[in-house]
Amino acid sequence: MTHTVAFAGNPNVGKSTVFNALTGLRQHTGNWTGKTVDPARGHWTLEGQRWEAVDLPGIYSLAGGSPEERVAADWLAANRPEVLAVVLDATALERSLALALELRALTEEGGTTRLLLCLNLTDEAERLGLEIDVPALARAMDCPVVPTRADRRESYEVLRHTIGLCAAARRVPRGVPCRTCPASADAAPCAVIPSGAKNPFSCQLPAASCSVAASPVPELGTDPIAAASALAAAVTKRGPRPRRDWDRLLLGKWSAYPLVLLLLFGLFYLTIRGANLPSALLERAFESLGTVLSRALSGLPPKLRSLLLEGVYATAAKVTAVMLPPMAIFFPLFSLLEDLGYLPRAAFLLDRPFAACGSCGRQGLCMCMGLGCNAVGVTGCRIIPDGKARLAALLTNAFTPCNGRFPTLILLTGLILDRGGKPSALAAAGLLTLCLLLSGSLTLLCTALLRRTILRGEEAGFVLELPPFRRPGLGRLLLRSLLDRSLRVLGRALCVAAPAGALIWLLDRLSMGGAPLLTALARGLDPWAAKLGLTGTLLLAFLLSFPANELLLPLALLIAGRAGGDPAALFTARTALCAAVFTLFHWPCSTTVLTVFHETKSLRWTALSVLLPTLVGALLCMAINGIFRIFS
Repeated sequence: MTHTVAFAGNPNVGKSTVFNALTGLRQHTGNWTGKTVDPARGHWTLEGQRWEAVDLPGIYSLAGGSPEERVAADWLAANRPEVLAVVLDATALERSLALALELRALTEEGGTTRLLLCLNLTDEAERLGLEIDVPALARAMDCPVVPTRADRRESYEVLRHTIGLCAAARRVPRGVPCRTCPASADAAPCAVIPSGAKNPFSCQLPAASCSVAASPVPELGTDPIAAASALAAAVTKRGPRPRRDWDRLLLGKWSAYPLVLLLLFGLFYLTIRGANLPSALLERAFESLGTVLSRALSGLPPKLRSLLLEGVYATAAKVTAVMLPPMAIFFPLFSLLEDLGYLPRAAFLLDRPFAACGSCGRQGLCMCMGLGCNAVGVTGCRIIPDGKARLAALLTNAFTPCNGRFPTLILLTGLILDRGGKPSALAAAGLLTLCLLLSGSLTLLCTALLRRTILRGEEAGFVLELPPFRRPGLGRLLLRSLLDRSLRVLGRALCVAAPAGALIWLLDRLSMGGAPLLTALARGLDPWAAKLGLTGTLLLAFLLSFPANELLLPLALLIAGRAGGDPAALFTARTALCAAVFTLFHWPCSTTVLTVFHETKSLRWTALSVLLPTLVGALLCMAINGIFRIFS
């Protein structure tokens, strides 16, 4: 038999973090609203019983009109979990309790669901000088309350066992006092449970010293907002609150946008400066490993040996050497901004320009998601409530360079500036920052065009909650950025790179008109590529990298080598600049295209999501090429 527990709560209260801690999954978490847009599922086993956990999107009310609120409300209306765990934000208890009171009424109507409160972020509440009387809160809500905090992993085990305790109870006792174990500072926090139930946890103090707090508990009326306000005031004691003036600087009228540019510049500078040496070392290491593999495979037939070494291995090695070092630096730095809580503030700053285009700041959050993966950014567009504004954001998300394009852009900026000497990391970082500014500007422009033509409608608005600045967990940050992002993206690229290398090897061995088919295809594309300021080799690499953007530059270098050209001479100032622009604006990868179709269920909108960035990129490249011809 499988038991079910659902986790509900306001956005950005740590539901996904609690969910991951209980299930052992690594669902992406971030310090901003709207990270979870679909119910996620996980499992665990406790005392021989299997539990299924459902992480619902963040909601403020069951009657809310946003897409994620409708998803959560529809799921709760169609399902009756045995336990409904409401995750509360200890730093904003009043707001969290309004939803908890609404969900308590829902469980009372259902009759088969037990309510449990998870008081999360208690460590942050302590830093803010807040003290919450947990026993009084449990007595008022007449349900178990479990304090949890990220720096005490045992608190999640207490939560896990309390969920099992709630499901085992035949009924939830009503009208009885609650008891707690006032654990010492170095002891595990204990759950607050109804006094009539069996407590599975060992107390750190004698039973006689476990007492109920004397805080008066107000009568809860029918208005959940008023009741939440009264209850939060009764159980919360406020101490001296530390001053936090960071938002005055980060969101200031004159300082906000310069600081955004400075952060981007610093992010790119550290990535470019740090990636050069590891990339060179990896290339030498793979060359040595290739020599070893060549000796080990000497007994194979010559053609098979050539296919494995010159096709599959050479492509995979080039992809790894090009991609891994920049990602291993960029992703931890980007994850640091996520965990600190800066990305919602960036969305706040983008609200005004997006509002002028007929959209809202939530599209800025989707852009931030697109920096990681455009497919994720497309899925994240569900957080935009207005249908036409959501479609405009979905169609323009590919204008944001994803993590698969960043390594290519980093190398291309270096090639653009490499005119007879080693390019400066400062200059390359500045150029990459300009690339991102161009990406954002054209996203705004195309959004405005769509909203004033085929997607005309009312302007979209949104409510954005700025989360508190949080101290990132170093271990979790490195785990997510290196394993969940860098290695996962690299693994996806390698899965495509291996057969792509084999295909290039095969095209190089087949003939057309007396020349290798690979060379014939590249030459056949030369007239079209010349109009874009590219070469046939580069355009062929763009086409072959449709499965994954990460393959572009390694494939271009390999094709140039197979076609008899010098890979080092593949790029001139013109081709490098046009390749960088076309890398920013061209058709999205196959995964993103499939995601767009999944979200829109329309071949027409899917085709437009492919044609729109490609048309913009082609026009820009033609303009750049024309300028070079005038002045050359």
